[in-house]
Parts: sequence; C-alpha cells; structure tokens
Amino acid sequence: MASHTRTRTGCWTCREAGYKCDEQKPYCGRCTRLNITCKGYGTKFKWRNTTTAPAPSRRHRDERRGKSIEQQTALSPISTSSIVSATAVLDAPGLSSPQEWMYDAALTPVAMPDMVPDLPAGDRRLLHYWIEYLSSLISVTPGRGQPSSFQQHLTSMTFNPGALRSTVLSMAANHLALASNDSSMRIHAYRHQRDAIRLLQQLIQTPMEIDTEPSLATVLMMQVSARLFGDEDAEPQVANHLIGAKAMVVRRGGLAAWSTSSSERFLLSLFAYHDILSSVSRGSRPFLDHGTEFTAIEGAPSMQSIAKVLHVVARISELQHIAKSDPRLFGQLHILGSSIEGALRDLDFSFSSTPGTEDWAESTDIRLTAEAYRHAAFIYLYRVWLDVGAPNPTTLHHVQQCLACIKQVGIGSSLVSSHIWPLWTAGCEAVDSEQRQFVRDRFQAMFRTRMFPSLKRIVRDIEDVWTCKDTERIVSGRDGMQKVDCIQVILSRRGREVDLA
Repeated sequence: MASHTRTRTGCWTCREAGYKCDEQKPYCGRCTRLNITCKGYGTKFKWRNTTTAPAPSRRHRDERRGKSIEQQTALSPISTSSIVSATAVLDAPGLSSPQEWMYDAALTPVAMPDMVPDLPAGDRRLLHYWIEYLSSLISVTPGRGQPSSFQQHLTSMTFNPGALRSTVLSMAANHLALASNDSSMRIHAYRHQRDAIRLLQQLIQTPMEIDTEPSLATVLMMQVSARLFGDEDAEPQVANHLIGAKAMVVRRGGLAAWSTSSSERFLLSLFAYHDILSSVSRGSRPFLDHGTEFTAIEGAPSMQSIAKVLHVVARISELQHIAKSDPRLFGQLHILGSSIEGALRDLDFSFSSTPGTEDWAESTDIRLTAEAYRHAAFIYLYRVWLDVGAPNPTTLHHVQQCLACIKQVGIGSSLVSSHIWPLWTAGCEAVDSEQRQFVRDRFQAMFRTRMFPSLKRIVRDIEDVWTCKDTERIVSGRDGMQKVDCIQVILSRRGREVDLA
C-alpha cells in the first residue's frame, strides 16, 4: 500500500484526509477527480477543550466521521494553518496611497498617542481608522451622527493590549487593503490576526479572564471579521466562532448572567443576530435559544421590530431541525408551520413620528427593513415547511414585496448593511430579469459604499443559484425549479455556508 504524505499547504480536504494535494485553485486536482467538495485553502480555526490534561491520541479519520458540530464545542481557539509572519513596521508614509481616496480623514489620529502609548504609529492609525470609520461602517443601526454601537461598547476595550485590539486592527488593515488599493496592508492584517489568535489562547487559559466582556467581544469580532473579510478559498469557520461564544456564555451561567451591563447586552444581541442568521445558512437550529434577552439589534431600542422577525426566523430554523430529525412528524410540522405563518402575519411594525422629521425618515427605513425581513422569513418558511420556492406564486409575491421594501431604503443608510439576508433570500428566488438585475446592482452599490469582499462573494453565490434554477426549469419544468433549495446549492457547489449577516 502506498504511503500517504500529509500536506501542510494544500486544500483542507486533502490535509484533513492526509493526502498530498497538487494545490490547484480554486479546486485541487484530487478533489476534482474524485468529485468531492474541495474545502479550499487559507487559515482555519477550531475550538478545543483545554481543561483535559493529556492530549488524546490521534484516531483514524473514519472514526471522526458523523460527529456533530456541537460535539466539537471547546474553549480554546487554535489556528490550523501557519500565518505569514510579518515584522514590518507600519509607518506614516506607508498608509498613504498614490491615489486620492476618501479615507484620508479617518487616518489622522488626534488623541491616539495619549490613549494607546504602547502602540507604534502605524498601529495607532489603524486603531483610529477602526474607531472613527470602520466601527460605524459595520454597524447596522442608524446613528444620526452619534457613535455607533461598536464605538460605544468596544472602544474602551481596544485601548488595552489584548486579543480584541489585535482583532480590530486586523479588520482595519483588511479594509484598508481594499479601500486604499494597498496590498501591503494584508501583511499587517495577517500579523494582527496571528497575534489575536495567540492572545485569545492565553486569555482563555486563564479562568478569571474567560468570563469577561473582552473575551466574548474578541470571539464575536472574529466572527464578524470572518463574515466580512474571510478568504473565499478558505473553509469558513464562523460556526466555530459561534460555538466558542456559546461556550463562554454557558460557562458563566447562561444568557441571563450576561445581561448585567449595556455592553454585555450589546454583545448578546450581536451573538443572537449572527447565530440566528447563521442557522439559516447552516440549515440547523441556532446554537442557543436567545429568548427574552434578545430584544433589539445591537441593543438599539429602535431596532426591536427586526429582532422580533429574527425570533420567528429562529423558530423556522428549529422547524427545519425537527423536519430533518424525523420527517415522519408530518402532523406536528404542519401545526408548527401554521403557527409560525400566523406569527409572521401578526407582527406589527407601526410607529409614531412626525412626517418630514429626521425621526420619521429613520423610522420609515427601519419599518421598510423589518418588512423586508418579514417577507424573507415567509420565503424561508415556505421552503422549509412546504419545500417550495419560485416560481410558486406565493413565493414570487413575497419576492416582489421584499425587493420593493429594500429599494426604498437609500444606499447610504446604515440599515442597508442588514439587508444581506433579505436581499439574498428574495434575490435567489427572483425569476424576472429586471428583479435579478436590481439584485446585482444593489449588491454592487453596497460593495462600492462599504468595500466588504463578502458582498462580491454573495453575488457570485446568487448567480450560481440562478444558473441551477434556470437549468432545472429546462430539465424538469416549473415543478423542478421550485424545488431548488438556494442554501443547498451553495453548500454542495462551494462547500461552505453563505455569508448572510
């Protein structure tokens, strides 16, 4: 029998199986030849339990199959690929691109030297960029000139050395690499990502530190970073970040034990938002029942209506979990589906503001966003409950209504950052060519104003779904087309989840 050479730079499918990889991209030759999912290349994170003293002996790969993702829950992040070591110091001239670009103002730190004297000048500028610009850009709540939720709750934590600061510095460098067209920034992004992993490992190994806000904030910001800046060639590890967050919450005593301060409530709302939307792309229930602790997106009272819809979305994911566990429970599934459908219809998004005021404009955008979420939830429900999609007339009605709501919200609104899931859900089921073009144009506009690489990836995913649905319509007719599950198309074709948050 020929021996197997374990590769350290190949695709993750070959690395996990212990086979040599030819490292062709985007899919290696072995995976293509065997018609199996190629999990891509890049940095991969896992969570492991550090409370057990001896390391378990390595088992044959067949013995590890069938193990659920929650059975792998652990309390320590490890990087399973080496990260490029970068020792270059980011100096002031290096931050300026030859091109004129819109982010110059964010790169002029004022009070940074006094607040973070331990940081070199280049890293101070990255931190300033995060605080003054990027932290507002990733927020989905309207700020009206006020500090974003991320600024309010995370800024003071980032002034202290640690894993959280390294995580946000990595995010800032990643974003600047795109915003300034300066590829050298990626070196600094890798450097800070490496430091974040190492510092979080140390943090979690200290019992007194694992239950603190900075620890949970670090894991959740790693989750956000993976969603926005993750390498398309790498297998996404967002679910592992959520498992780590769950482990921290449970270790301290559950969600109620994390609701003692406004910052903790913000972190719980961030966890709930990503956990529920990730459950859609995973095709399983959320990792936690977020219950009454999740009342508003990013803890902002004005965003309660969208949180109400997400609670119903969590129920749909639970319905899908039950259907997969025992499809014979048809009667129970029908009762649950009917109940969820009624809950969506009964949601009330009315508000009281004076027309023409800033409050009225903001409330209108929030209501339109909540309505878009509601219509997307109907589409998701009918897929899970009745296994139907476009061109089913009911689905097409909700597609039209969802896109109409999104269209009315200006592209400059921070709420647009929360439109990824409804735009994906309605966009994938769009049949009309004008609707499809609107979805393309909208995501392109979102990318131009936000520069998050995940937005381009989502458009490619939607194009894959459209190709699959159009092919199925030719082969099997309308009945075949409406059976195409958008999430499953990406899981089977790309071998990863869709970035819905």
